Amino acid sequence: MIIQQFNSGLGNQMFQYVFFRSLMKHHPDARIRADLTWFDWNDVHQGYELKKLFGISVDEAKPGEILAASGQLPVTFPAGRYFNRLFRIFDKAYIRDHCIDEISPDEMVKLDGKRNLYLTGFFISEKYYREDLEDIRRIFSFREAETVTATAEARRIQALESISIHVRRGDYLDPVYKDRFDLLRDDYYKAAVSRMREFYSKPHFFIFSDDKDFINGAFEWLQADERTIVTGNTGADSWKDMFLMSLCRGNILANSTFSTWGALLGRPEGRHVVYPRAYISGQDSEKKTIEGWERL
Repeated sequence: MIIQQFNSGLGNQMFQYVFFRSLMKHHPDARIRADLTWFDWNDVHQGYELKKLFGISVDEAKPGEILAASGQLPVTFPAGRYFNRLFRIFDKAYIRDHCIDEISPDEMVKLDGKRNLYLTGFFISEKYYREDLEDIRRIFSFREAETVTATAEARRIQALESISIHVRRGDYLDPVYKDRFDLLRDDYYKAAVSRMREFYSKPHFFIFSDDKDFINGAFEWLQADERTIVTGNTGADSWKDMFLMSLCRGNILANSTFSTWGALLGRPEGRHVVYPRAYISGQDSEKKTIEGWERL
């Protein structure tokens, strides 16, 4: 049996599901299960969203299956993390043999589906989705997309030469992450805007962020009549920002899987996407081969 852990926010969950589909495709005779217990005790972001937003169902692993695959008890409450640390002391060799983190696409294909294995990671490489993007776009069709499309903001995005700008700050400012992820500076956004002006004659920039207070003053170097700060989509409505990004004609991404999916879900014809070289501190982002995507 192969069990894959799902965790983190919406963008990461979407990449994890793409990997989950790849597992099922390449290992049709193996039992593939999803471990969703991370969401039982972790309340960051909006919880597990794939079923609610897209109607996606996965075969969930039972506690005994998680234990057999990983050598670890599934954590279903915050205090359980401390109990699990005690349990792991007695089974380190088993855990090392059965738990795999951030497996590569080639390694994924070669997995032994007859073994008990437990996989963790974010699996953001385009190799997992590049050849299957049309199907993936259909799978990730928001259930409430029509409601958002009917709003004045969405109609305006569709009427203009709209370019989304995504600024990720929020949890990147948390002490847990502040040394791991780069906070993108003005020089990246200014270079990306300059590049977009080469492709669009009258671009209008729609700015999305999880830090609305910051962006109110951060983009004053753009003319007032060519920028719009998108507000209101917070909490359970955060997904609407991703959908509105997908409606834009071009995208300037942050080092974030959230805005990456905003670009991937949009219509590809004539779309230009700029994404940052900086992603994790000290590590360049993957260079995309998707037509119209450019790394700066």
